[in-house]
Amino acid sequence: MSRTEGPWMLRCSNGCCILHCSNFKERAVIATPFKLLEASRMLAEPLVRLNRAAAANAENMVAFQMSALNSYLTISLNQLKAAAEITDIASLQDFCQRQTEIAKTVQQKLLSDARAISGIDGWFTAEMDDLALTVLDELLPKAV
Repeated sequence: MSRTEGPWMLRCSNGCCILHCSNFKERAVIATPFKLLEASRMLAEPLVRLNRAAAANAENMVAFQMSALNSYLTISLNQLKAAAEITDIASLQDFCQRQTEIAKTVQQKLLSDARAISGIDGWFTAEMDDLALTVLDELLPKAV
């Protein structure tokens, strides 16, 4: 079966269809799949960047959490050891007086940890904002 309309010809035989263009200028339309491949590559690049940023963010958060866990465990274990050494009223009074210092240390550690988490979150948010702006700058002009 053969069908001709304008410069295009569609030939079908044995379940295989071939589209043929006799006008060279219109053959550029055939390049559309290549444009689609380039567009998919352009769409993949931001996803790769997103995955890298997410992996880096997860790595930073895990490292921070492990460090914080170690710090708080050290403080807690030192408290348990100090409580185990209480033998009389004088050592109990000394233990109670040190609790104020320990509370200040824990408070400072909590504030420091909150700043660190905020910094990690701020970096990731800035990275995602930059990625979104880059994608919009690249894709919107090409879509119009």
